[in-house]
Amino acid sequence: KVRSRASLHDACEAAAEFFHKTLLTSPDALNARTYLKGRGIELDAVKRFRLGFVPEGWTHLLDHLHSQGIKPELAVRAGLAKRNERRGSTYDVFRNRVIIPITDHRDRPIAFGGRLMEGEGPKYINSPETPLFDKGRSLYNHKPAREAAGKGTPLIVAEGYMDTIALSEAGFGSTVAPLGTAITEDQLA
Repeated sequence: KVRSRASLHDACEAAAEFFHKTLLTSPDALNARTYLKGRGIELDAVKRFRLGFVPEGWTHLLDHLHSQGIKPELAVRAGLAKRNERRGSTYDVFRNRVIIPITDHRDRPIAFGGRLMEGEGPKYINSPETPLFDKGRSLYNHKPAREAAGKGTPLIVAEGYMDTIALSEAGFGSTVAPLGTAITEDQLA
C-alpha cells in the first residue's frame, strides 16, 4: 500500500511538471499565459503556485506519462485519466485548460483543478477522489497558508483557487480554499 501511494505521488508529480512546463514553454499555451496575465497573475505567481496548461487533445498527458514509464492504469488511479470501456481506450481528464495543482500538507501534488479559459463547458473540472485526494479533508494552498498563519497572519478561507492566488499575491499568504465543497470540520482542523 505504501508503494502504491508512492507511485500515485510519482504520477501526480510527473503530471504537475508536464503541465507547468507546457504553460511556460509551449506556443500552444499563449492563450493560457494571456488569460493568467489578464487575471493579474504574473510569472512569479505562476511559478510559485506551479500553474500549468494542457492543450486540446485526448492524450497529451498520457503520452508524456508513458514516456516517463507511468502506465495508463496508474494515471487512471491517480485521477489523471479515464477509461472508455466501449472503445477500449484511455484519455486525459484535462484538455485545453489552465491547470492548478492541489497539494497535500507536504506540498506534494495530489490532484488538479482545470480552469476553462473560454468557450462551452464547465468552468472548472477537478480531479476525482483518489487514495491521495479526499476533497473534504484537503485544502488548496494548505502548506504555504499554514506556514504564514504560524507567523501570526490571520487565516482566510476563500471560495476558490483564483481567489486564493489573488489574495496571496495581495499579501494575505494564509489564504486557503475548500475544493468544491463547503468547508468541513476536518479542513478547519
